[in-house]
Amino acid sequence: MEDRIGVSKVVGGSHMQGGGASYVPITGLLERVRQDLPLGEMVHTDTFSLFEAMSAVELGNVKMDAAMSGSCKSVEELIQEGAAPVEGLTPAQTLLIMERLLVMEASWHNGAALAQTVFASLYMLRPDRLRDNSPLLHAYCEGVKATCIAVRWLVMHGAVAEEEDINCWVQGLPIPDMPVPLPDARCLPLLDQATQSAKGLALLGLGLKSEGGVVGAVAHLTSAQARLQQVMGASPGLQQQQRSIADSQNGKDASGAASTQKEGQGCEAKQQQRQQQRQESAFDAPGFVENVNKYLLGPAPPRAAVVMSTEAAYAYLKSMLGHLQQATDVMHVRGYRALVQHIERFARLRAGVVARSAAHYLIAGKAWGPAMASATALRQATEAEGAAASGTPNNSSQPTPDNSKHRDQAASGDKDGSSSANPAQDVPPPPWVLDRPIMSEACALPEAPGAAGPEADLFLDQIVIASSNWAQSMLLNSCRQRRRLRRGLDDWANIYQHALNADMSEEFVAFTKRAQWAWTPPKDEVEAMNEFYPGPLSTWVECQTAASEALHLLLGFELDLYQPSEYAMVYWYCSVLLGVQRITSQVMHSYRCPAGGASKASMALPAKPGKKGNKGRAATPPSPLPDASTARRQAGLIMDAVRTELLSSMCLGLVRLQLALKVAGIVPDPILTFNSQRERFDQRFAAFHTPPLVRPEPMGYGE
Repeated sequence: MEDRIGVSKVVGGSHMQGGGASYVPITGLLERVRQDLPLGEMVHTDTFSLFEAMSAVELGNVKMDAAMSGSCKSVEELIQEGAAPVEGLTPAQTLLIMERLLVMEASWHNGAALAQTVFASLYMLRPDRLRDNSPLLHAYCEGVKATCIAVRWLVMHGAVAEEEDINCWVQGLPIPDMPVPLPDARCLPLLDQATQSAKGLALLGLGLKSEGGVVGAVAHLTSAQARLQQVMGASPGLQQQQRSIADSQNGKDASGAASTQKEGQGCEAKQQQRQQQRQESAFDAPGFVENVNKYLLGPAPPRAAVVMSTEAAYAYLKSMLGHLQQATDVMHVRGYRALVQHIERFARLRAGVVARSAAHYLIAGKAWGPAMASATALRQATEAEGAAASGTPNNSSQPTPDNSKHRDQAASGDKDGSSSANPAQDVPPPPWVLDRPIMSEACALPEAPGAAGPEADLFLDQIVIASSNWAQSMLLNSCRQRRRLRRGLDDWANIYQHALNADMSEEFVAFTKRAQWAWTPPKDEVEAMNEFYPGPLSTWVECQTAASEALHLLLGFELDLYQPSEYAMVYWYCSVLLGVQRITSQVMHSYRCPAGGASKASMALPAKPGKKGNKGRAATPPSPLPDASTARRQAGLIMDAVRTELLSSMCLGLVRLQLALKVAGIVPDPILTFNSQRERFDQRFAAFHTPPLVRPEPMGYGE
């Protein structure tokens, strides 16, 4: 059978072109396979077995294939029957359609399929019908389409979205793949003509990956928040919901205590009824047909589109704009420590997938620089096309450029839309981007390759990758975040070996002497714990590893994974890891290494002659003055040491509280039916033993 399954073996029929795709008829092949596969047998190869078959989608099965569930008339048939009128739309109907599209877009952001929400509108599928009769609705539909393109591009390139966050399947829908999140060429001119107030999209500025683009996005977000508040005040959907709530409240007050008791008994049934009514009301606006695109759904079990209420949609949009604005606060970040704090603070917001994608897209090192020029070229091309489509004259005295040439150049680059011959490749990334400059400053290493030796260069390249993976893990949803932090321990274990090699290399040791690095670890602290710190780079890695382990454990409380009987040992392990962070921060502070490895020998004053009576001794030259980066780094290390000492003391206090409650008999000993306390310890902390972690040394149950 394996010999017969292959494109080259397909016979009978020629390629058919349709919709830009190439189709090959395989009916004959399937018939031959069916003859060789009797009833009851299964396909089994090296890449397909029973395990894969259990999760495979059975095409054509109504229960397994979403495209086969339900049936609906075609778009043309629905339009001919008057399902989406374009003439005689009242202002109230137009406003209702626009609001429904807004609600549908919010529902798509929260996991529903695009085909069952935004593009369940016949107006979105055929916006050209509105051009002459309803220019405002036509422009709005084009704007919604442009926003969907930009959001999907950002989510795909933000690389933190999971399938439970947002449905990115757009097969068969008018959503093209674009190298940068630019709106449709006709969108902005049409909006300008219809409302005389459109200035751009915030997502456009974020997608350009330039400091100016981010600043422009902040201005657009501020304006959008103010306008959203105005729209909410005039929303017909919100007013209708408020009237419904008031009517139900009045009916409840008039019914008395007996009616209240009956309502309490049927609370669940009424909640389901309200959900069903909400689902039906989502498609009551003109032009919305729920199942019009079901045949375009991806190969997955069918599920109904969960459309948000108008109130919930506005609340989500308001929070999304606020989270996007907080994501742009990264512009004020200077230094790796500040970037880590920004990422941790943003992760605690539990923002939606669009805001999390924007936050990761802004700090990811790839595509900064090359993508900026490609984005600018493509933007100029689309703006020129938009002006030509809307009839806007070209005010420039220069001739209109060949837009196809710009598009070809922008599309001929890599996956990020860059071009190999792009002059923007030499543009340095902003100071907040996770790239070699910010990691060089974090470890006080020179940014120039070769200055500290090849082992140090290799170490820098590796920590850029490890830190980028950590940042991506932090911006996943909370369930995935904890799992990825555990898997990231393998990266830190590998990085520690590179750090050891760099610390002990002859080139790095020679560099530290030239740069006048000091090495005076706090002996009392270190010797008391029988610790050994071979060098600055390995100490830095140990601190980062302990921080990831502690965060992994603390996320378990947020996700409610622990039982009360486990709290004491979890807090105890957290106190140990926080203690490791405290000591390593103090040790790194004792290095007194100039940031960037720049030598400050020229700043040292000459030695003074000895005093009278001590003629044989010369005065010790003063220590070199630190620069701004070094001062910021040293101050941050002291703050980290104080903060982790405080948190470690809190964890130890909670451990003692747990033990005191147990001794006092307030909290009885748990009845462990299925596993012992030692087995529970292994289940919680085995992840720290699985990777070959050298530092921090994993703790055992006996400790």
